[in-house]
Amino acid sequence: MSDARFLLIKAWGWGFWADMDHLVGQLLVAELTNRIPVVSWGMNSLYSDTIIANAFELYYEPVSNYTLRDVARPEFTFYPPMWNYVNIMIEDLDKITYTYRDIGTLMSSNANVVVSDVHFFARPIMEYIKKDHWTYGMTPLQIYRILIQKYLRLKPDILLKIEEFNNKYLKDNTPLLGVHVRGTDKIIEVANLPYLNKRYHYEIKEYREQYDIKKILVITDSQEILEEYQKLYGNLIISTDANRSTSNSEHDATQVDNYINRRNKGVEILTDTYLAAKCDYFIGNGYSNVSFSVNRIKNWPESHITLLYNTLEEEIRLSKKRGKLEAIRKRNQKLEHKLNYPELYGGI
Repeated sequence: MSDARFLLIKAWGWGFWADMDHLVGQLLVAELTNRIPVVSWGMNSLYSDTIIANAFELYYEPVSNYTLRDVARPEFTFYPPMWNYVNIMIEDLDKITYTYRDIGTLMSSNANVVVSDVHFFARPIMEYIKKDHWTYGMTPLQIYRILIQKYLRLKPDILLKIEEFNNKYLKDNTPLLGVHVRGTDKIIEVANLPYLNKRYHYEIKEYREQYDIKKILVITDSQEILEEYQKLYGNLIISTDANRSTSNSEHDATQVDNYINRRNKGVEILTDTYLAAKCDYFIGNGYSNVSFSVNRIKNWPESHITLLYNTLEEEIRLSKKRGKLEAIRKRNQKLEHKLNYPELYGGI
């Protein structure tokens, strides 16, 4: 096995579909470098239940026939060089520094085991695609869809839960519109999120008029948003019984909520995401990994899916606003410093 080539994909340690975005990107790395992928999510995963369990395999079947123990062998070489067969089972080893973790050296390493625990977007990885590779000429979306189909198989109980909900509430209510609306922590990630969320209602109106929508499946992390939709659209609304935040605050985000059974947290996210992909049409948040994943799981006709972003004009306006607010903050900070330390400014 001295010529063995493995890529050990650890958890990125963020939201479920952020970790999955990291994982699928690394499956592309495995394909490009002719390595066997091994996925192991440890205790740094927000969806891990126990110290000894591989959290990824709480939700999906293994992506290969090898495990973490198969790659933790004393005769193997490892990259980045701080890893070895003894410490490979721990998490966050020097990760925050990004030392030895640039994509180029990871891709070119000849070590038996390359360890990936930091996230890369598709574009930097795609720079290493050669003309004779099956991914050549494809878009990131096309590549990710194929990788998801090839590697990701849900656990049977999760599949059953999705099918039971689909059979009971969705399949007889077509045409069906799925809507994913974010609150909580996305407020600090997306400028003017409340305004972006208001645009959903215009899009919903367009879809209803054009396609005679029978029901609307709402997936959201916010109880407040769900209640708003129930009030506006009445019995058109379908939703699962997932746990939701009672306030639109970044401190109340569901992914950091301390579930008694943390596996349930991941199952809820997966159920909502795959149910949304069963809809005929979909409106989502273009800044959200959940909406990205709904787009990747299914090969949507372009006219059947809308991901909402701020327009260029809005981004320019918001950027100017942020610049003005930052200038005010710095001026106030300087005034406060002058009041607190007058001796530094020629005062008494």
